Amino acid sequence: MRIHDLNHNYRYQNGSRLAGLIYIHRISDRRFSGIAGRNFKMFRELCGETSLKNVVLVTNMWGEVSHDVGEARERELASNFLKPALDKGARLSRHHNTEQSAHDVIRQIMNNHPVVLQIQHEIVDEHRDITNTAAGGVINAELAEEARRHEAERRRVEEERVQALRRMEEEARRKMEEERRRREEEMRRAREEEARAALQRQWEMERVQAEARRREEEARLARQRAEEEHRRQVALINERLAAEAAAAEAARVERQRQIDEMQRRAAQHSHDDGGGCLIM
Repeated sequence: MRIHDLNHNYRYQNGSRLAGLIYIHRISDRRFSGIAGRNFKMFRELCGETSLKNVVLVTNMWGEVSHDVGEARERELASNFLKPALDKGARLSRHHNTEQSAHDVIRQIMNNHPVVLQIQHEIVDEHRDITNTAAGGVINAELAEEARRHEAERRRVEEERVQALRRMEEEARRKMEEERRRREEEMRRAREEEARAALQRQWEMERVQAEARRREEEARLARQRAEEEHRRQVALINERLAAEAAAAEAARVERQRQIDEMQRRAAQHSHDDGGGCLIM
């Protein structure tokens, strides 16, 4: 028998009270953070402080690490991440992927006095919406943090876009000023040449005018390229913002789906005459 099977199938019933709960953590994980940390926080909020005495914190995957490494990680868990639950009466146990170790875990909860979970008390007794429960608060906090990160990223992208536009405008003004000074210099030289060579005036005038037209065309093309590049950059930024907005919306929809699913399960447990055991 695997602990996964026990986790879903072994229950003790006393109305809607639970005699034991099992929380499983892989000892092969290098760190207890990220999803594991959030899951354990959610588990504690679902249980409540008073029901932690009926909880067994099980570490598995001992075959994936050496004995010394596993014991070092177990000590770190007991003295740090799992300590708040252990201080409230939770017990720490090992599962070695054997039937005997699974039975050892189950024996630790067989004689427990059944308790009501905090999530049951909040929804059934206090008539709270699931989003207003302690467990729902964990999800709400995650959603708020996700929104904060998205807003910070949006502001950063917007600031980069504004700075890029300012740089492009400044560069365009600089080039126009340089072009103006260059033209003035060319015209000055042209006038001097006109004064020195009356016989060549017409030819020189045509040359200057042709040169001016060519320069104007170059300036026009340069401005056109700059405008096209500007539009391309703006389009890329808009696409990025749209993609991030879509990702944020998808995350929000997924979080809402999780909330709806939790609410449905909680409602089902609260109306189930046979009671049940929440085992994670």
